[in-house]
Amino acid sequence: MTFDFRDNERRMSLHLTARAEAIAQAMRPSALSASPRSGHDSIVPYQTTHSTGGAIMGADPATSAVNAYLQSWDVPNVFAFGASALPQNAGRNPTGTIGALTYRALDAIKSRYLQQPGPLAG
Repeated sequence: MTFDFRDNERRMSLHLTARAEAIAQAMRPSALSASPRSGHDSIVPYQTTHSTGGAIMGADPATSAVNAYLQSWDVPNVFAFGASALPQNAGRNPTGTIGALTYRALDAIKSRYLQQPGPLAG
């Protein structure tokens, strides 16, 4: 997977960093360093990133790869468990959300899909 920041992400970083810096300045810190993202992305300095995306979950097969049960819209016996279903990272470790979505999908597979294979969402 290749990932890099686009202009919109850089502009969002500039905006958010400026707002966070203004809030921090209001608290009168003895020192402050603000660094909006710039340049290319690199996982080298921070290798525990939680990359997401690739098989986005959604309610419409035209704009998403899997339904709310992490089931492929195109191939109903394919399920994509993991962070690939999340369109973006919410800024925190997504493990709890991934676990909850996986548990929900597994429950639906056990209680509905195995009795009647096919789409779980329509």
